[in-house]
Amino acid sequence: MFWIIGAALAPVVLLFIYILVKDMKQPEPLRWLLKAMCYGALAGLLVIAVLTPVPKIEVTGWVTAFLNAFLMAGIPEESAKLLMLWLLLRSNPYYDERLDGIVYAACIGLGFAALENVGYLMRGMEDGSWVSIGISRALFAVPGHFFFGVLMGFFYAQATFGKPELRRARLFMAWFMPMLAHGLYDGVLMSMGTVHNSVAGLLMIVFFAGFNRLRKYSVELIEKHQKSA
Repeated sequence: MFWIIGAALAPVVLLFIYILVKDMKQPEPLRWLLKAMCYGALAGLLVIAVLTPVPKIEVTGWVTAFLNAFLMAGIPEESAKLLMLWLLLRSNPYYDERLDGIVYAACIGLGFAALENVGYLMRGMEDGSWVSIGISRALFAVPGHFFFGVLMGFFYAQATFGKPELRRARLFMAWFMPMLAHGLYDGVLMSMGTVHNSVAGLLMIVFFAGFNRLRKYSVELIEKHQKSA
Protein backbone atom coordinates (compact mmCIF):
# COMPACT_ATOMS: atom_id res chain seq x y z
CA MET A 1 0.00 0.00 0.00
CA PHE A 2 2.80 2.43 0.95
CA TRP A 3 4.65 1.80 -2.31
CA ILE A 4 1.54 2.30 -4.39
CA ILE A 5 0.69 5.62 -2.76
CA GLY A 6 4.32 6.68 -3.08
CA ALA A 7 4.36 5.77 -6.77
CA ALA A 8 1.12 7.69 -7.31
CA LEU A 9 2.40 10.85 -5.61
CA ALA A 10 6.01 10.82 -6.87
CA PRO A 11 5.33 12.56 -10.24
CA VAL A 12 3.10 15.07 -8.45
CA VAL A 13 5.90 15.93 -6.02
CA LEU A 14 8.43 16.30 -8.84
CA LEU A 15 6.23 18.72 -10.77
CA PHE A 16 5.45 20.60 -7.55
CA ILE A 17 9.19 21.08 -6.99
CA TYR A 18 9.53 22.22 -10.61
CA ILE A 19 6.94 24.98 -10.22
CA LEU A 20 8.47 25.99 -6.87
CA VAL A 21 11.83 26.48 -8.58
CA LYS A 22 10.26 28.50 -11.40
CA ASP A 23 8.58 30.78 -8.82
CA MET A 24 11.71 31.45 -6.74
CA LYS A 25 12.02 35.11 -7.81
CA GLN A 26 8.89 36.14 -5.89
CA PRO A 27 7.79 32.89 -4.25
CA GLU A 28 4.27 32.27 -3.03
CA PRO A 29 3.85 31.13 0.59
CA LEU A 30 4.14 27.37 0.81
CA ARG A 31 0.92 27.12 2.82
CA TRP A 32 -1.02 28.74 -0.03
CA LEU A 33 0.48 26.37 -2.59
CA LEU A 34 -0.39 23.38 -0.43
CA LYS A 35 -3.84 24.87 0.00
CA ALA A 36 -4.12 25.05 -3.79
CA MET A 37 -3.28 21.36 -4.03
CA CYS A 38 -5.96 20.57 -1.44
CA TYR A 39 -8.44 22.60 -3.49
CA GLY A 40 -7.43 20.51 -6.51
CA ALA A 41 -8.19 17.32 -4.59
CA LEU A 42 -11.55 18.84 -3.60
CA ALA A 43 -12.23 19.47 -7.28
CA GLY A 44 -11.65 15.77 -7.87
CA LEU A 45 -14.08 14.81 -5.12
CA LEU A 46 -16.65 17.24 -6.54
CA VAL A 47 -16.38 15.64 -9.96
CA ILE A 48 -16.78 12.18 -8.46
CA ALA A 49 -19.87 13.29 -6.54
CA VAL A 50 -21.44 14.85 -9.63
CA LEU A 51 -20.62 12.09 -12.13
CA THR A 52 -21.19 8.99 -9.98
CA PRO A 53 -25.00 8.95 -10.54
CA VAL A 54 -24.66 9.89 -14.23
CA PRO A 55 -25.07 6.98 -16.68
CA LYS A 56 -21.79 6.14 -18.38
CA ILE A 57 -21.44 6.64 -22.13
CA GLU A 58 -20.76 3.36 -23.92
CA VAL A 59 -17.74 3.87 -26.16
CA THR A 60 -18.53 2.16 -29.48
CA GLY A 61 -16.58 4.33 -31.89
CA TRP A 62 -14.51 7.46 -32.20
CA VAL A 63 -17.57 9.74 -31.93
CA THR A 64 -18.68 8.30 -28.61
CA ALA A 65 -15.05 8.26 -27.50
CA PHE A 66 -14.80 12.01 -27.95
CA LEU A 67 -18.24 12.58 -26.42
CA ASN A 68 -17.14 10.61 -23.37
CA ALA A 69 -13.84 12.49 -23.24
CA PHE A 70 -15.52 15.89 -23.15
CA LEU A 71 -18.71 15.16 -21.21
CA MET A 72 -17.19 12.87 -18.57
CA ALA A 73 -13.70 14.40 -18.24
CA GLY A 74 -12.79 17.62 -20.01
CA ILE A 75 -15.88 19.69 -19.20
CA PRO A 76 -16.62 18.64 -15.60
CA GLU A 77 -13.01 18.36 -14.47
CA GLU A 78 -11.80 21.69 -15.84
CA SER A 79 -15.00 23.39 -14.63
CA ALA A 80 -14.38 22.09 -11.11
CA LYS A 81 -10.75 23.22 -11.21
CA LEU A 82 -11.69 26.71 -12.39
CA LEU A 83 -14.25 26.99 -9.60
CA MET A 84 -11.59 26.05 -7.05
CA LEU A 85 -9.10 28.49 -8.57
CA TRP A 86 -11.65 31.30 -8.21
CA LEU A 87 -12.42 30.31 -4.61
CA LEU A 88 -8.73 30.19 -3.78
CA LEU A 89 -7.64 33.45 -5.39
CA ARG A 90 -10.55 35.68 -4.45
CA SER A 91 -9.20 35.89 -0.88
CA ASN A 92 -5.49 35.44 -1.56
CA PRO A 93 -3.49 38.59 -0.70
CA TYR A 94 -0.37 37.16 -2.37
CA TYR A 95 -1.95 36.86 -5.82
CA ASP A 96 -0.36 39.98 -7.31
CA GLU A 97 1.32 39.04 -10.60
CA ARG A 98 0.61 37.00 -13.74
CA LEU A 99 2.98 34.16 -12.91
CA ASP A 100 1.03 33.59 -9.69
CA GLY A 101 -2.06 32.61 -11.69
CA ILE A 102 -0.07 29.93 -13.49
CA VAL A 103 1.54 28.69 -10.27
CA TYR A 104 -1.72 28.37 -8.32
CA ALA A 105 -3.65 26.79 -11.20
CA ALA A 106 -0.83 24.32 -11.81
CA CYS A 107 -0.91 23.36 -8.13
CA ILE A 108 -4.67 22.84 -8.30
CA GLY A 109 -4.07 20.58 -11.30
CA LEU A 110 -1.48 18.64 -9.33
CA GLY A 111 -3.84 18.22 -6.39
CA PHE A 112 -6.47 16.85 -8.75
CA ALA A 113 -3.90 14.55 -10.37
CA ALA A 114 -2.74 13.27 -6.97
CA LEU A 115 -6.24 12.17 -5.96
CA GLU A 116 -6.94 10.66 -9.37
CA ASN A 117 -3.59 8.88 -9.52
CA VAL A 118 -3.99 7.24 -6.13
CA GLY A 119 -7.40 5.96 -7.21
CA TYR A 120 -6.13 4.49 -10.47
CA LEU A 121 -3.14 2.77 -8.87
CA MET A 122 -5.22 1.39 -6.02
CA ARG A 123 -7.56 -0.17 -8.57
CA GLY A 124 -4.52 -1.56 -10.37
CA MET A 125 -3.65 -3.54 -7.25
CA GLU A 126 -6.41 -6.02 -8.05
CA ASP A 127 -4.76 -7.40 -11.19
CA GLY A 128 -1.18 -6.33 -10.56
CA SER A 129 -1.21 -3.66 -13.28
CA TRP A 130 -0.45 -0.77 -10.93
CA VAL A 131 3.21 -0.56 -12.03
CA SER A 132 2.42 -0.11 -15.73
CA ILE A 133 -0.46 2.23 -14.87
CA GLY A 134 1.82 4.24 -12.61
CA ILE A 135 4.49 4.61 -15.30
CA SER A 136 2.09 5.65 -18.05
CA ARG A 137 0.29 8.13 -15.81
CA ALA A 138 3.56 9.58 -14.51
CA LEU A 139 4.62 10.25 -18.11
CA PHE A 140 1.33 11.62 -19.43
CA ALA A 141 -1.72 11.97 -17.15
CA VAL A 142 -0.06 13.81 -14.25
CA PRO A 143 1.92 16.19 -16.50
CA GLY A 144 -1.27 16.62 -18.54
CA HIS A 145 -3.18 17.96 -15.52
CA PHE A 146 -0.20 20.20 -14.77
CA PHE A 147 -0.20 21.58 -18.34
CA PHE A 148 -3.98 22.09 -18.32
CA GLY A 149 -3.46 24.07 -15.11
CA VAL A 150 -0.81 26.23 -16.75
CA LEU A 151 -3.24 27.11 -19.56
CA MET A 152 -5.99 27.90 -17.07
CA GLY A 153 -3.73 30.01 -14.89
CA PHE A 154 -2.34 31.95 -17.83
CA PHE A 155 -5.75 33.11 -19.05
CA TYR A 156 -7.06 33.62 -15.52
CA ALA A 157 -4.14 35.94 -14.78
CA GLN A 158 -4.72 37.73 -18.09
CA ALA A 159 -8.30 38.33 -16.95
CA THR A 160 -7.17 39.61 -13.55
CA PHE A 161 -4.29 41.85 -14.57
CA GLY A 162 -5.17 42.66 -18.19
CA LYS A 163 -7.58 45.08 -19.80
CA PRO A 164 -10.94 45.22 -17.96
CA GLU A 165 -12.91 45.10 -21.21
CA LEU A 166 -11.33 41.72 -22.02
CA ARG A 167 -11.93 40.20 -18.60
CA ARG A 168 -14.98 38.11 -19.50
CA ALA A 169 -13.44 36.80 -22.71
CA ARG A 170 -10.27 35.76 -20.92
CA LEU A 171 -12.18 34.13 -18.08
CA PHE A 172 -14.00 32.11 -20.70
CA MET A 173 -10.66 31.15 -22.24
CA ALA A 174 -9.41 30.13 -18.79
CA TRP A 175 -12.10 27.45 -18.92
CA PHE A 176 -12.29 26.74 -22.64
CA MET A 177 -8.61 26.18 -23.48
CA PRO A 178 -7.80 23.61 -20.77
CA MET A 179 -11.19 21.96 -21.37
CA LEU A 180 -10.43 21.69 -25.10
CA ALA A 181 -6.91 20.37 -24.51
CA HIS A 182 -8.19 17.88 -21.92
CA GLY A 183 -11.04 16.66 -24.12
CA LEU A 184 -8.78 16.19 -27.14
CA TYR A 185 -6.17 14.42 -24.97
CA ASP A 186 -8.69 11.90 -23.65
CA GLY A 187 -10.61 11.67 -26.91
CA VAL A 188 -7.59 10.64 -28.97
CA LEU A 189 -6.57 8.05 -26.37
CA MET A 190 -10.07 6.58 -26.11
CA SER A 191 -10.45 6.46 -29.89
CA MET A 192 -7.41 4.21 -30.30
CA GLY A 193 -9.35 1.21 -29.05
CA THR A 194 -12.24 1.75 -31.47
CA VAL A 195 -10.45 1.94 -34.82
CA HIS A 196 -8.28 -0.25 -37.05
CA ASN A 197 -4.69 -0.79 -35.92
CA SER A 198 -3.28 1.34 -38.74
CA VAL A 199 -5.52 4.25 -37.75
CA ALA A 200 -4.68 3.69 -34.09
CA GLY A 201 -1.02 4.04 -34.99
CA LEU A 202 -1.72 7.39 -36.65
CA LEU A 203 -3.71 8.50 -33.62
CA MET A 204 -0.78 7.58 -31.40
CA ILE A 205 1.49 9.81 -33.48
CA VAL A 206 -1.08 12.61 -33.24
CA PHE A 207 -1.28 12.12 -29.48
CA PHE A 208 2.49 12.29 -28.95
CA ALA A 209 2.84 15.31 -31.22
CA GLY A 210 -0.02 17.14 -29.52
CA PHE A 211 1.20 16.29 -26.04
CA ASN A 212 4.71 17.49 -26.89
CA ARG A 213 3.31 20.76 -28.26
CA LEU A 214 1.26 21.24 -25.10
CA ARG A 215 4.36 20.64 -23.00
CA LYS A 216 6.47 23.12 -24.96
CA TYR A 217 3.75 25.78 -24.88
CA SER A 218 3.28 25.38 -21.13
CA VAL A 219 7.00 25.73 -20.50
CA GLU A 220 7.10 28.81 -22.75
CA LEU A 221 4.30 30.44 -20.77
CA ILE A 222 6.01 29.72 -17.46
CA GLU A 223 9.40 31.00 -18.60
CA LYS A 224 7.91 34.10 -20.27
CA HIS A 225 6.16 35.16 -17.07
CA GLN A 226 9.10 34.09 -14.94
CA LYS A 227 11.29 36.63 -16.76
CA SER A 228 8.76 39.42 -16.38
CA ALA A 229 8.04 38.71 -12.71
